[in-house]
Amino acid sequence: MFDIRLNEQQIAFRDLAREFAEKEIKPYALELDRKPNWEDRIPWETLKKGSQLGFRTFALSEENGGAGASDHLTACLIAEELAAADIGTAYYYMLTARRARDWFELRMTQEQRDYFVPRFVGDDLYFTTVAIHEPDTDLGFDYYTETPVDVKLKTRAVEQPDGSWIINGAKNFQTVGYLSKLIVTMAQTDAGIQAFLVEGDSPGLVRRPMSKIGRRIGDNAEMFFDNVRVPKGRILGPAPKGRTDMGTHVTIAALTLGLGRSALEATIDYVKERVSGGKHVVKHQAVGLFLADMATNLEAARRLIYTAAWAKDHPEAFEDGNLPWQPYELMALAFTGTAVQRLTEQGMELFGGMGVIQGMPIEKYVRDALIQKHISFPFPTRFRIAEELTGYKRKIPPHIGRN
Repeated sequence: MFDIRLNEQQIAFRDLAREFAEKEIKPYALELDRKPNWEDRIPWETLKKGSQLGFRTFALSEENGGAGASDHLTACLIAEELAAADIGTAYYYMLTARRARDWFELRMTQEQRDYFVPRFVGDDLYFTTVAIHEPDTDLGFDYYTETPVDVKLKTRAVEQPDGSWIINGAKNFQTVGYLSKLIVTMAQTDAGIQAFLVEGDSPGLVRRPMSKIGRRIGDNAEMFFDNVRVPKGRILGPAPKGRTDMGTHVTIAALTLGLGRSALEATIDYVKERVSGGKHVVKHQAVGLFLADMATNLEAARRLIYTAAWAKDHPEAFEDGNLPWQPYELMALAFTGTAVQRLTEQGMELFGGMGVIQGMPIEKYVRDALIQKHISFPFPTRFRIAEELTGYKRKIPPHIGRN
């Protein structure tokens, strides 16, 4: 069965991330979270230091300036440690790092690689994002209606006589969308949807940060493309068959796991100190039941995440029938988002009245967990799990989205 024992490189990265998170991220997270202006919440120096330690580039090969740690379990270990200090800060590193190998090493042409890799590796603040979601394009998610490809995106790219492209449209909710220097933008063309390599300083590209209830240190942005010109040769190709290396779902689950771990640790510390009814709260019987449930759900999430990461790193174990396959990555995403949101609420209850006071760590964790549950798409993700298990695939009715 699964053998999830950490190797020396994984342990080294985990310990490095833990030390960095404790020294450079956690001491300032609550202070930054409370700042009213979004620009003031960007931890510029921390982002630079983490990049210099390799948290943006670890998945790249050594030849391209990385550490060659492309496996998904390593990414999950780093994600948990960084997010345990602040999940918003961790997002900058993890989504950029997890996409790096897929984009730069598996999907780019050599010409694209020669242009983008030196910029990515040489700039400590070179973050990336993917721009897909748009306002008012979803028809809804159910078993009977899938959004047709020809109406899924309104953003459109038109090829010019010189081979360049002009993009017009709008995107929203793009994670790390405001600071990103490379934006893989999905747009409609006459040949169907294509992925364009758009640089963040392109004329006509306007970005605005979106204010959120939680994960306030990490940005989400609206993007507006007003005649944005993309040079010839900047379409990102598909990954070689069977070699896509994104793994962002399991990485997001690991980020949520780190948040939950911090919430549990903060709760345990507090109930040992708080006195109620003449004794420390931890000595009340019901409190023990809460803590047991919180810890059990957190560990169940961790095992599911590790299994999902191992499964992505060892597809051959399922291809030959040696192990029964399950949609582990989707399971990890849905379960962890819901479990950690509930865990943080349980922690808030044990904090009592202090749990809703701004400046207490549990209050921030609850807000961050609400965001994580929302982006884990618990209902659509569970539908997708059911489809994977049953082999059922939705079909687009002929009258939907057709002229």
